[in-house]
Amino acid sequence: MSPRASEFDAAALLARMTERDFAIIDALARHKIATTATLTALFFPSRRIAAARLQVLSKFELLERFLVPGSGAHRYTLAWRGRVLAALRQGQLAPTRREAELAFHKIAFSAHRAHKEEVNDFFALLHATARQSGDVKVTEWLNEAEATTGLMNVRPDAGGTLTWSDGRELAFWYEHDRGTETLGRLTEMIDRYRTGRIALSRRRILLIGLPGSRRLSNLLAAAPAPTGLSVAAHVTVGLPPVSAFAHAMPAIITEPRWHRFGATAPCSLAELADRDER
Repeated sequence: MSPRASEFDAAALLARMTERDFAIIDALARHKIATTATLTALFFPSRRIAAARLQVLSKFELLERFLVPGSGAHRYTLAWRGRVLAALRQGQLAPTRREAELAFHKIAFSAHRAHKEEVNDFFALLHATARQSGDVKVTEWLNEAEATTGLMNVRPDAGGTLTWSDGRELAFWYEHDRGTETLGRLTEMIDRYRTGRIALSRRRILLIGLPGSRRLSNLLAAAPAPTGLSVAAHVTVGLPPVSAFAHAMPAIITEPRWHRFGATAPCSLAELADRDER
């Protein structure tokens, strides 16, 4: 074992961990940050169970949690021991405490932190909705670097695949728009997806989350003709409060809330999968 990893009793720690704990560590290693609501939607059946286990993982120094001023909601990222375990699981050199502290500060104080959280919330919502649906699963969740494979001059915020029990699949890139870019920059980005695809192993649709209905209407009016790339956009729906998780989640997969460029009526992600099969 690396000398850096031997600064704590790894064997004793491993004996107290569950498969879900490792899944949480792996997710945070790849996707950097999550709120309590995000982790609840991804991994837990209830707020009570999530809060109890996340507190334990924080005490184990596997997770680092902090409050964003004015939000009242905890954010979680990997603490030193979590980073050590994540590195060892990937066959990498375990970080020192100082390196882990620096990595934490880069995430917590990043100007892009809120954007990253909202991207992760989109996938958490997909997971929770798929779990409630029962006939579809999120079988792939790519981070920014992974989703860029096979692309030039464009860098997706994330990528993923939905797989239905009947064998249908919907592979996609995801772009999350917070309204900070001009409409022209947004349409230019879409064009780069059309022209910058190289050596792709599978076909993907481009999904875009937008901050409001006006932004959606303006983009649909300004978007170029849908040639060579399927694009669909919707108005972003955030995760509901953790206290509401016992009730139905927003049906982001099954409701007709996605507007496919060139189409006259909105459709669901399930319908997009149908159309991409044809």
